[in-house]
Amino acid sequence: MELRHLRLVETVANEGSLAKAVDKLSVSPSALSHQLKEIETEIGVRLFDRISKKLVITDAGRIVLRSAKRVLRELELAEHDLMVMRDGQVGELNITSECYTCYHWLPGVMKSFSRDFPGVDIKIHPDLVDRSISALLGGQVDGVITSEWTDNPMIAYHQLFRDEMVAVVANGHPWEEKPYVEAEDFANENLIIYGKPLDSVYVFRQVLIPNNISPKKVMEVRLTEAQLEMVKAGYGVKTIARWAIEPYLKTHPITAIPITEKGLSRTWYFATLKKEPQPLYYKCFIKSLIRQMREGD
Repeated sequence: MELRHLRLVETVANEGSLAKAVDKLSVSPSALSHQLKEIETEIGVRLFDRISKKLVITDAGRIVLRSAKRVLRELELAEHDLMVMRDGQVGELNITSECYTCYHWLPGVMKSFSRDFPGVDIKIHPDLVDRSISALLGGQVDGVITSEWTDNPMIAYHQLFRDEMVAVVANGHPWEEKPYVEAEDFANENLIIYGKPLDSVYVFRQVLIPNNISPKKVMEVRLTEAQLEMVKAGYGVKTIARWAIEPYLKTHPITAIPITEKGLSRTWYFATLKKEPQPLYYKCFIKSLIRQMREGD
């Protein structure tokens, strides 16, 4: 089994279909299908079951996937160490995010990254959260953690991970019995958000604005803990990533409810300017960020 086979198994397992894996691996659908069949023929077991146009990993596939992750991770680390050895890097990396909760990952990334690049100073700019993309275009930052894809030829988007947004209410709230909430449900509620403009708030951009719905009241509160205290007290509802609210569900009298019947998911990216040449540490930081976010998701 070759490295390309291991990458294929890992990518197909992550994406759930050959069609999505094609874009990640930059090969044709027929070539990808042939390679998968080649692997399964070589080892004599099926790695994926075809169910309703989706590829569901089998028990044998999970064994291969565990090995693939270990081998590819070791290869990535070796490649990284060799590049660091080859190119002593000194510089500065300025970062911001469109969402305060995304700073959850940065301390871990910064700690490991600084060990390999002690000469690179990472600076975080939470004050630019409300205008992160314009700050990138204006040269104030080098990278932005964002879920907003703009069709700007100057910006390169590096995919990090996907997450689900949920609505959070106090226990006993009428929404608690709902399997999911829709745009219309927000019309009679106070919605707690981190900040304006409203079209930068994901639930507004994806659900409320397209359905011409406005909450009864919109309240700006910058701290997650303060928002949750208001939710607990019945002053309003809030929307937040499921991974961000999970720890609080165990200790607070609150409930998380899916948004819309299909759920409300978003893709996170690390956005940088398309400019060459870029320092080596750009690429290494992005790899560290992707790894940290996917492990923490």
